[in-house]
Amino acid sequence: MLEATIFGTFSLSNGTAVLREEDIRSDKLVQLLVYIIIRREGAVTKKRLSEQFCSGNSKNPENALKNLVYRLRSALRVLGPEEYICTQPGGYQWNPAFPVETDYERFEELAGRIRKSTDPEAKKELCRKVVSGYRGDVSAMLTYGAWLQPQIVNYQMIYLNAAKTLGRIYEKEEEWGELEKLCQQVSEHEPLDEDIQCWLVKSLQKQQKYDQALSQYENVKKQFYENLGIRMPEKLKETIQHMATERKTQLNSIAGIAEEAGEKEEPHGAFFCDYQIFRQIYRLEVRRIGRSGISEYMLLLTVRRTGSLWEDAVEDKGLREGAAILEQVIRETLRIGDVAARNGPAQYVVLLSACSYEAGLLVTKRIRKNFLRRIKNRKIELKYELEELSFPWKEGEEREAMGK
Repeated sequence: MLEATIFGTFSLSNGTAVLREEDIRSDKLVQLLVYIIIRREGAVTKKRLSEQFCSGNSKNPENALKNLVYRLRSALRVLGPEEYICTQPGGYQWNPAFPVETDYERFEELAGRIRKSTDPEAKKELCRKVVSGYRGDVSAMLTYGAWLQPQIVNYQMIYLNAAKTLGRIYEKEEEWGELEKLCQQVSEHEPLDEDIQCWLVKSLQKQQKYDQALSQYENVKKQFYENLGIRMPEKLKETIQHMATERKTQLNSIAGIAEEAGEKEEPHGAFFCDYQIFRQIYRLEVRRIGRSGISEYMLLLTVRRTGSLWEDAVEDKGLREGAAILEQVIRETLRIGDVAARNGPAQYVVLLSACSYEAGLLVTKRIRKNFLRRIKNRKIELKYELEELSFPWKEGEEREAMGK
């Protein structure tokens, strides 16, 4: 029985010798070999192979295919003198006399055993085998053509399903340390899976690693913005809110509350927070200035393509880089009493505390100057809007008075 590894780094072993992708030294030969192995139940026609691997690059695709097969057979000599690829009428086939087991087929077999297993311990062990045996994407020498997609998708789904089955077992058994390690491992391949991230935050919380849990939440929130252009899913928000509520019940003195709520290091620059928290701070500030009579301003900063009237798609690499630069400029430019939050893939909102309109303009110009200095030759610009904090309930009263 030969063993073929397609995911991670390609290799083919017969138990005594191994053919590795660096031995073949050709992307096309690796692709042809994998193609024939996947379809080894029958012969593959020369026409199909020529269309897949020789069209567009040769005036005589059939001769080009013959040359590829010859080179592939020569590469397979590393495994011995056996003829692994047979010539059939009108095509080529992997020699049925030499059975092959692939890594994705081993995964399929394990997945079937997981579904049928009723023993929790046996199921746990099977899931661990899948998780530990996962190698990520296919070899870099293999193209992501349509012919390999079924194996890729199935391989990834088996891995994720096994990881989640194992996660549910760990959660039920309250094995929080094991759940944390599992989620950390899976996050390397699936960083935006909501279930995995919820488990990771929860496992950290249950181990009283509160700072790590909050840091993980903030990191994932940023990834959702930058990669998907969406806000944090509600399920993950509920997880972190539950942690905050539970943590609060453990504080039983004013000194404990001050220690828990206070910053551990001397603050520098603006206070950055989640947009939902920003909304609450905004409402508090509106109430405060309504009582005291002072003025404060809100600044909206948007990164966009030069000359564009609209913010471009989040997938735009230039905009992502521009947004990251803008965040750093905001952190360095504003005072410790100012509050900032991200309001979209390329937009930030800022509360300028105890600030006049003129001072707000100066701050805005300083941010813009520092931003333009750092973006250099990127074709992006910074749009800004500066508005005084308003009191909607007072505006309603004024409109009602004018109508009388």
